[in-house]
Amino acid sequence: MTTRHRSVLAALGLLLLGPAADAAITPEARAVISRYLEVTGGADPFLAEHSVHSKGTLDAFGLRGTVEAWAMRPDKSASLTAIGPFTLRDGCDGAIAWRVDQNGKLARRDGKDLEDARAAAYFENEMWLTPDQGGGSVTLRGTESDTAGTYSVLEVTPPVGRRRQIWFATATGLIARMVQQEDQHTVVTRTSEFHLLAGRRRPGLTRQSVIGMPANDAAIALDSVWVNQEMEPALFAPPERAVSDVRYLGSGPPARLPFRYGERHVWLRASLNAWPAEDFLLDTGASLTVIDSAYAARHGLKSQGRLQVAGAGAAGGASLSEVDSIVVGGSSGGVVLSRQKVVLLSLNPYLEPFFWRPVAGVLGYDFISRFVIEVDYDQSLLTIHDPKSFRYAGEGTAVPMTMAGNIPAVPASVDGIEGQFRLDVGSGSTVDLHGPFVERHDLLGKLGKTLEVTGGGFGGTFTARLGRMRKFEIGSYAVERPLVSLSQVKGGGLGSQDYAGTIGNQVLERFRCTFDYERRVVYLEPGPRFPEPDRFSLAGVQLARIEGTVRTLRVLPGSAAEAAGLHENDEVILIDRRPIAYYTVDQVTKLFENGVPGEKHVLEIRRDGERRKITIKLKQML
Repeated sequence: MTTRHRSVLAALGLLLLGPAADAAITPEARAVISRYLEVTGGADPFLAEHSVHSKGTLDAFGLRGTVEAWAMRPDKSASLTAIGPFTLRDGCDGAIAWRVDQNGKLARRDGKDLEDARAAAYFENEMWLTPDQGGGSVTLRGTESDTAGTYSVLEVTPPVGRRRQIWFATATGLIARMVQQEDQHTVVTRTSEFHLLAGRRRPGLTRQSVIGMPANDAAIALDSVWVNQEMEPALFAPPERAVSDVRYLGSGPPARLPFRYGERHVWLRASLNAWPAEDFLLDTGASLTVIDSAYAARHGLKSQGRLQVAGAGAAGGASLSEVDSIVVGGSSGGVVLSRQKVVLLSLNPYLEPFFWRPVAGVLGYDFISRFVIEVDYDQSLLTIHDPKSFRYAGEGTAVPMTMAGNIPAVPASVDGIEGQFRLDVGSGSTVDLHGPFVERHDLLGKLGKTLEVTGGGFGGTFTARLGRMRKFEIGSYAVERPLVSLSQVKGGGLGSQDYAGTIGNQVLERFRCTFDYERRVVYLEPGPRFPEPDRFSLAGVQLARIEGTVRTLRVLPGSAAEAAGLHENDEVILIDRRPIAYYTVDQVTKLFENGVPGEKHVLEIRRDGERRKITIKLKQML
């Protein structure tokens, strides 16, 4: 029962393969294990177990639920978790791993997720305690101490997946905690209240926490254990029944829906529970469908619990909920998803300043994964196909993808440095490189001129260094001299250890993109935007709408805006004698990005209650 709660965290989007280790254990580690087997009932009862079935009570997110788990040696595990409106299932049969999400969608796990699932089965079955360590290796890392006592710390490396540290209390010989790295998150599992159950001393209480995310602390009280029950192989295999929560409107499938491509994001009109349609973002980078909490409150949508979810640079508070229906499109064509479990999150305080408009929610993995979606940026058309009947007939390149949790990832390279990159239709960037990747390859030291810029996402704003690199390559295509954001954070989505970076719409808009989650492939077909260069503002100022006024969020050092005397937090009233209310973000972006050096623009601003005019003479910065 020490790792079951990880399925809850993974399903909510909070979330290194080394070479297969020779079976090995050091003498010092063997002594620690021998004592542990002795104090928990002896080696014979442990070796006699071939399967364990357990049930427990789960307290997490301010809610109470249940966890039921099955494990069968050497490499099978499965679990069923129910809490609040969410019910989650996952399993591994040794070779195949799978998950059924809170809305009943089955997904097979691959890439690093498959490695993690196989490693979890290894630890669930305690294979490291077997005479050959289950093909893994065990070493003594040393001794640690805290206010509760001292510990012998073993490092256990499974045949596949990430190693873990296991802390054994010197006073008792029992396991006190397990520490594991899940990408950028450190997960600590503490065990206590050991008592005799089904022939062995087992932890009656398991507490799990994610460092830096205290709202996600969870506790599992072990209620029952059954040993050596007969378990059918089907228990660990992916279920055959498919989810049936999708209905097409009009004559579909496919459904063809217009969208607005603005602020370098894809905006769709959607209706929840038959409420009037409002603006939603389409976002392959969102692990779940998210509803703005203020929008939800206005319509009386009830929330349950409290948790933290990871955003671009930080973590933000959220809660759980469910809606009767999500309608995207209308009677002439579209789709309906019924009985959807969603996350409520305060979006607009972070997103509206950059978009100059509110957003009702984000259509993420829960929506996208049920279809094959074709995003035509040039025609502003989203085509939603039925995966069962879909056959690609375009002329684009097929790029294989894996799922990083619920986010698609593809191989790509920047200046010849290869890595796995997440595909994020919810990002307006070209490429955002993650902090660990930047540090590992010393990219800041190699890049030359960079500028510090501010971005926003779930959980808050973040800063990064922006510069030009020589080439970004994906599939058979290359983007020359891309503008690349180099993160320096080690938390949130931009702090990923496993993935090199995130590919945003300034790359994706160059293609007609077809995402096929079922077949794990994305098709890229170049469009008219493909050869266009990446452009950066010749004014060097970032504007944000804050409490109904447009203000200067950032004035870049050395920029035309700084030379003109513009300050941060100046209120912009007019641009070229036209009221700022008549401008969209895209119009201002075009004005400053597509201009030519030497071109002048007059801004009328308000500073300290006084109106003044400032003339910006555009100049090249990157």
